[in-house]
Amino acid sequence: MANIVSLPYIPSRRNILLAGGWATLQSLMLPGCIKSLESLARQGDDPDRERYAVKTLGEVCTVGNAEPVPLGGVGIVTGLDGTGGEPANDGNRAVLEDDLKKMGVKNIKELLSSPDNALVLVSASIPPGARKDDPLDVQVSLPPRTKATSLKGGLLHTCTLYNYDFAQNLKPDYQGSRGALRGHPIARAGGPLLVGFGDDKTGDVSFRQGSLWGGGKTMIDMPLTLVLNPDQQLAKVSKQVADRVNEGFPGTSPGNPGNAPAIAKNNQIISLKVPPCYRHNLPRYLRVVRLIPLTGSSGELTSYRQKLEEDLQDPRYTLVAALRLESLGKESIPGLKRGLENENELVRFCSAEALAYLGSPSCAEELTRCIEKQPILRAYCFTAMASMDEAICQIKLREILAGDMDDETRYGAFRALRAIDKDAEAVAGELMNESFWLHRVAPQASPMVHVSTSRRAEIVLFGKDPALRAPFSIQAGDFILTAGEEDERCSIARIVPGQGEPQRRNSTLAVNDIIRSMATMGAGYPEALEFIQQADHCKAVTCSVRRDALPRTLTVQELAKIARQGKTIELNDEDLIRTGSEPGALPGLFDSGKAQAKAR
Repeated sequence: MANIVSLPYIPSRRNILLAGGWATLQSLMLPGCIKSLESLARQGDDPDRERYAVKTLGEVCTVGNAEPVPLGGVGIVTGLDGTGGEPANDGNRAVLEDDLKKMGVKNIKELLSSPDNALVLVSASIPPGARKDDPLDVQVSLPPRTKATSLKGGLLHTCTLYNYDFAQNLKPDYQGSRGALRGHPIARAGGPLLVGFGDDKTGDVSFRQGSLWGGGKTMIDMPLTLVLNPDQQLAKVSKQVADRVNEGFPGTSPGNPGNAPAIAKNNQIISLKVPPCYRHNLPRYLRVVRLIPLTGSSGELTSYRQKLEEDLQDPRYTLVAALRLESLGKESIPGLKRGLENENELVRFCSAEALAYLGSPSCAEELTRCIEKQPILRAYCFTAMASMDEAICQIKLREILAGDMDDETRYGAFRALRAIDKDAEAVAGELMNESFWLHRVAPQASPMVHVSTSRRAEIVLFGKDPALRAPFSIQAGDFILTAGEEDERCSIARIVPGQGEPQRRNSTLAVNDIIRSMATMGAGYPEALEFIQQADHCKAVTCSVRRDALPRTLTVQELAKIARQGKTIELNDEDLIRTGSEPGALPGLFDSGKAQAKAR
């Protein structure tokens, strides 16, 4: 991202991207920009299509708007307490000065030269299918040749993020500058930065970069599309594809066709809305859509379903058979239920997962068993259970949350329960100082402190009163926390230079009480995280502290390989692939976002 945004912005060239209006932006995200999710939609497909003599939507179209759209912008961070400084006299500065002038800011030169302020590069990635006002994780960094040294304690003032491209991509015969062009305003970002939270493996800490989890908001919808193949671009085919999708995902009011899951926009493009049950697993939705039959009489489809029900019982074909049965809708539920009785664990899992997305609570027992016995399937099982608003799923998830299982499984249950109902008593939290969420869950379980470093600013306290053991002396931002050898309470002081007498409070040693006290004194998520990190480093916490304890899993591609070989799922930890190994490869509920951040 830096090597693009740091290039000079070229105002005279901007109209190349803007002149075409929204249609130009749409064209950027059609077949040339569909690699990730289109390829993911194909993962797990049966390599022998001739096995099923039914033409599917995937044979006449591809998935459009399926690539995350990188965004960039230039902003200003204030409140740096002397670690800021004047930026280089380059294109980034010209962009920021122009933006500040439009905002009516005076004394821009003095503002940018202040040691308490810094020009920053801001980046984000808007995911496929995003809706207006969806939150975005935002990355902020200092550019080269700046006099600023640290972003710690800084506040990013609201700035606009744009999509970008190169003129050569938009106009092949363009002979002008090769600089990056800023396009449409897509999102806004702003808020206090989280800085200095080091890498888990290396321990490296950089104060030149910061994050705002959920600190951005999209300004437009980014709908998914189906793009007809060149030889299929006819109005009747476009309508036929839309009709098949709407039949497969019913629920639209007959008198309100504008709310249909699929709308044929023209003879090339069908706009897609993601059904609620797939909101946490976009790759699966696209796989299922591609497998919907395009044509076929009722007799042909009946024979097709019978063939799929037979293949479902065979581990070599079960993954694809389950997806194809799911694409046929609720009439497949009886056949999938029979798959739950198969002796092979992969057959039972595939059947249960498909049943979940078809809304059948009969899947709950098998998905729970997989969570307990099969670590590589947990992310898929949790996501499937989170797709359903069924009492049995919530009961099972609450049992897992409070059970004696590993940290990844307990946090997975927390995240799944929040996805079903964020206000449910079992996972309800409190927004602290308008900055982060604090949750206390499973009071009878073993204690654990969990913190998140992506997607959501949250601290989850498991069990009864995770606490600190004295003595300790911890500094977190402006906060100093101390307790002596025999103390049963700790002292919290906040010392802000130039703001008079320090604030002081006393607290019990319970982590919950300390965080609440810090929040009432003005602490945000950066200070709360730093407190937990420092307490863990000095071994002052009485229980385990975990960061992003996401369930491990295999990609669908690996599961398909196992299925084709007819194997059972018996793998060692060395075989497990960490979540986030590939953008979009895993259900969105457990995609850490790290891979997409690297791609930016």
